[in-house]
Amino acid sequence: AAYVALMQTVNKSNKSGYESLLKIYRETDLSQEKVRVLGSLASSPDPDVVREALNFLLSSEVRNQDCIFVLRGVTAAAHEVAWTWLKENWDYIAETFTGHLLTYFITVTVSPLATDEKGDEAEEFFKSRTKASIARTVKQSIERVRIKAKWVMSTKGEADLGNVLKELAHKH
Repeated sequence: AAYVALMQTVNKSNKSGYESLLKIYRETDLSQEKVRVLGSLASSPDPDVVREALNFLLSSEVRNQDCIFVLRGVTAAAHEVAWTWLKENWDYIAETFTGHLLTYFITVTVSPLATDEKGDEAEEFFKSRTKASIARTVKQSIERVRIKAKWVMSTKGEADLGNVLKELAHKH
């Protein structure tokens, strides 16, 4: 939590917190500590810092199996950054990662998107890039985008959404 809080203060012009966490990552021998650092790196509100953290996960400093921790740390505000980054780095990612790791990249970057335009974009992007091993994940991720897009559209038409949410909150 402290690392994430620190990353909330990091931006392109003040990256000292990010640099401090990288120093901890590079100097510690404890794998749990490395995982904590990785999980916080992409939680900055600055898209440039998020992109830098995502690029770091592709470096030789991060073990392939540990890349998921950086991906998990991407905040809701940075999902589009992660999606753009995935498209830009897809050839390398698809070549380097296999099996569950590759499908995790897709699930974590595509599923959070929530507009029909992004669903169309993902469909178009993966049309010529889908191998049998990822076809199901791609399809499910795009379906999630479509479902979220419909939900967003339906809630926009809900004049009394605030009261509906309050009612739902009190039922639980």
